[in-house]
Amino acid sequence: MATHSSPAPVVEEELHAFVDGALDAPRRKEVQDYLDRSPEAAAVVAKFAAQRQMLRSALAPIADEPVPERLKIATSMARRRASRPWGWQMAAAVLLSLGTGTFGGWQMRVAWQPTGGIAVLAGEARSSYTAYATDPVGDADKNALVTLVSNKLKRPVEIPDLSQSGYHYVGGRLVATGHGPAGLFFYDRTDGTRVALMIRPMAHEKEAPMMEQSAGNLGGFSWAALGMGYSMVGTEPPSLLHPVADEVRKQARSKPTT
Repeated sequence: MATHSSPAPVVEEELHAFVDGALDAPRRKEVQDYLDRSPEAAAVVAKFAAQRQMLRSALAPIADEPVPERLKIATSMARRRASRPWGWQMAAAVLLSLGTGTFGGWQMRVAWQPTGGIAVLAGEARSSYTAYATDPVGDADKNALVTLVSNKLKRPVEIPDLSQSGYHYVGGRLVATGHGPAGLFFYDRTDGTRVALMIRPMAHEKEAPMMEQSAGNLGGFSWAALGMGYSMVGTEPPSLLHPVADEVRKQARSKPTT
């Protein structure tokens, strides 16, 4: 009789690997399932993702700069041979001072750098909902819209079927965001309640668990998987929006990606 073993316990190193997109597909799904069951762990992963993005943002301006001549190994070795014994103590003091100043500057930069990522995606989805919810049908031809959005995002995009959740697709459009183009798809319930789904590539926070995001009377759930960000937004309470967002994620998981 066949037995099914339980997934291995998730360790902290795997949470970091999840954020970095370094897990293979089967283990990534197991970790995602674990995060779905553990809000505390999901919050930890969200913090890891925010820290990762802040580091990337803080270091981005200097990442592609050439190494200064004074810091090259050959230059350092030449100075070492020419220096007096006490010169190294002076050099160490100077380097320590420079390092402290650099680190202090880095800390200040991180302090004001926006976290971006999932929180920004959620804000973009809410703004787009507010702007277009009353006139969502930018492209009446569903197939043409899918082709347009896929080409602009440079990733294959499909419009989820949410009929099992009580919603039917009514239209969508390509929208501009502060982080590039995005697909915005609208769904209605029979009573007229409307929700929207935004999809766009994520530059940094490529893996993130589903998190609740809200502002004013608009709320929803946002997450990232395999470099794509998803944000379901509407006026419904979180208890009603969560299963709809989860249906989107389930369908996205089942689709092949490139």
